[in-house]
Amino acid sequence: MQARERKNLLYLFFYGMITLFPDLWAGRVGIMEARNFVTAREMVQNGNWIITTMNGKFRFEKPPFPTWLTALFMKFFNTTTNEFVLRLPIAICTLGLIFLIYFLVKSATENPELAFISGFVSTTTFMIIKLGNDNAWDMFPYIFMFGCVTYIFIGLKSLNTRDFIISGVFMGASLLSKGPIPVYGMMLPFFVAYSVTYGFSNIRVSWKKISLTIIIGVSLAALWPAAIMLTQKDLFISVMNKEASTWSNKHVKSIFYYFDYIIYIGVWMIFALASFFKKWSEKRSPDNKFFSMLFLWNLITFVLISLIKMKKKRYGVPLYILTPMMASHLIFYFMNKDWKELVKKENFIIKIHTILMVTISILIFPMFYFKGYRSGYIGIIYLSFIAVVFLFFSYEFIMGFTEKRKIKQILFLTGFLMITINISVTWFVQKYVKTEYRNEYKYLSTLKSSGPQEYPIYTFDDDEITNVWNVGQKIELIGDLQELPNNFFVLDDREEPLIKEKFRTEFIIKSKNTYYKYREESLIKKTLSPKFIIKSKNTYYKYEDEDKVIYLYRMAKSTKN
Repeated sequence: MQARERKNLLYLFFYGMITLFPDLWAGRVGIMEARNFVTAREMVQNGNWIITTMNGKFRFEKPPFPTWLTALFMKFFNTTTNEFVLRLPIAICTLGLIFLIYFLVKSATENPELAFISGFVSTTTFMIIKLGNDNAWDMFPYIFMFGCVTYIFIGLKSLNTRDFIISGVFMGASLLSKGPIPVYGMMLPFFVAYSVTYGFSNIRVSWKKISLTIIIGVSLAALWPAAIMLTQKDLFISVMNKEASTWSNKHVKSIFYYFDYIIYIGVWMIFALASFFKKWSEKRSPDNKFFSMLFLWNLITFVLISLIKMKKKRYGVPLYILTPMMASHLIFYFMNKDWKELVKKENFIIKIHTILMVTISILIFPMFYFKGYRSGYIGIIYLSFIAVVFLFFSYEFIMGFTEKRKIKQILFLTGFLMITINISVTWFVQKYVKTEYRNEYKYLSTLKSSGPQEYPIYTFDDDEITNVWNVGQKIELIGDLQELPNNFFVLDDREEPLIKEKFRTEFIIKSKNTYYKYREESLIKKTLSPKFIIKSKNTYYKYEDEDKVIYLYRMAKSTKN
């Protein structure tokens, strides 16, 4: 490995660190993260890493590998509450994805500079950053499956058995993260694209080694379900049947749902869009064959995941991995061109991209001013810092538009703009959205840091799993009042008169603490009369009013009974 290549790898490591890790403490814990965190917490507390539970109930809906990783970090850092620590597994795996992209591109093209640009573009892709900070299940399986595919590609070229063994381990980790979905969404399209582009001969020669990959992967993945089948066979089968039904009945969207995914590529969206003009882009690619494979791989993946009825933006992970790799071929081309060498269409693409970057740079300041400074969340010093930084970006991009900056400078500046936005917005979000106090009340999430409450916590409704995470312990459902202990807590959003009515004269309220919690759709449903149904839903974000008050009542057995 040459000194230049080693330097580029260090740059990628540095860029990955400053795009992925500063965000880990800022985001709110959503329902999917809460499920992972609560399950991991109960693994650590109960010592049962095979028969997984969530809020004391069996949890077999998702394979446990991401939860095992989270639980290992809980054990190593001796914390079950620190969200920065608990998001380290996904950030580290996403950083690993950047290097896998680098090595796949380098192996395919023998062009370390193109590999570096591919890694740089991927590191500064919006959705990779976003999902790389969310310790749910979405990124893990596709990162591991991409690792599997990368080593199969390298193995088909080197014919080294070791590469196929490594590929099998990656495959096992992927299957243990989300079952066969990544095989359908990434591996199958890869084999089709590879066969069409490079021919089937390499696959035919290496079929025994590919079989070894599959045997290792399936064997590793089968260990957990086999262990569950020995103890909870009927329940496990019923859960699997329910999950299969979920994929065809829940979150059903149009086949065109992912057509706007280019937007989620972020600052590189113009090049991502241009890369789909295959013939035009292929002529400008430093490796036509590899670009053609990426194009076909991406296209087949897009079609296959669009055919699945259940759709969410975060399920488009393979597209967010593959499309930046395609766009990188065009970006590499432009980085090696001077303004005078561009033809009309090429000049148009760079100018449109630059206008978009100028617009983004200019709009950042008003957002911080009105949403941050005017609302009292940030001071004049931080606002001044934001003004100076983003005015600098605006100026540089305008200079680029007037052709007074090299194209290479503009494109690297684009990545640095994304990095700067990511870091500055992170600090802003921490101050603006995730403060421990809003007016006079704390957030419910502060409870988990204070340790388990002195008495058990109950609720009248099947509570959101985010509440279970935020209070730091199991929340039990109230059934027969006679079975309740003499002292306990009730977590509820009802006012005192309604709580007293629920417990009649059998229990009295000893104290009440008030918290803010994050508003969920299910809370909206609770407040409506049964005669009303939700016909449609629009989501709006309004920070000051999006939180709902919830109460923690301390209850005691009434002495009158």
